Amino acid sequence: MNLFNINLFQMKTKPGGQEKASEFIADGYVKIGWSKISDMRNMTKEDIRSELSEKYEYEGRSLSTNLGTLSTFSKVMKRGDVVLITHENFVHIGFVGDYIPVEVEEGKWDHRRACKWKAMVKKDDLKEEVKSLLRNMTTVTKFPHPFVTSGIPEILGIVDSQEQIEIIETSTKEGTKSAPSFVEIGEQQSHKSNEGINNTRLLNRLESLGATALEILEEEMNSDDSERRRKAAVDLLGILNNTKRPIDNE
Repeated sequence: MNLFNINLFQMKTKPGGQEKASEFIADGYVKIGWSKISDMRNMTKEDIRSELSEKYEYEGRSLSTNLGTLSTFSKVMKRGDVVLITHENFVHIGFVGDYIPVEVEEGKWDHRRACKWKAMVKKDDLKEEVKSLLRNMTTVTKFPHPFVTSGIPEILGIVDSQEQIEIIETSTKEGTKSAPSFVEIGEQQSHKSNEGINNTRLLNRLESLGATALEILEEEMNSDDSERRRKAAVDLLGILNNTKRPIDNE
């Protein structure tokens, strides 16, 4: 699994018609409504269709739309995918865990996924394609383009897909406890990114000092003092002897 296998989704925050954005953020989860639908983990798409038709009396386009939403949340979305929700003009970005259905009372189910929120940004800071995703009116919508093109990896500091692979492969496989293994990817990658920035700054500084040193040597070579010119020539020859010529690659 790598960055190209991550999917991005937008989710609305009113399961069952009740606004839950603050609760989603504070308690670390996302969920959808349709509480009459039972545990979908072992249900086929046709099973879900049958329950929607029987318990909600959906038909036609309404049946297809709601079936798509439930199937997306329970089947298409997977642990390690990224979800976006909008709350008070800000967009919250998080990594989701496994689909966890809980029977809260007989015949009534809570359809949830654990979610570790990693960033909060202004909607205007997002790419137009992502803003278009957020304008979608369905409860759950998958981003139609590759995750790596969304601009979200850069916001989260995910720059090294190989490191993500290592994190994912060492994570546990069961329950909501597995979610942190995925959702801390952003922190790991951000640390790596900061190290890279510091190394780049150091190299730039050394390069600048090297240029200054060469300028000093050049001044010494033009000195009226023959001894200073001789020492500068020796130093310059030493640099040239330690410099390897680059090999051309075809």
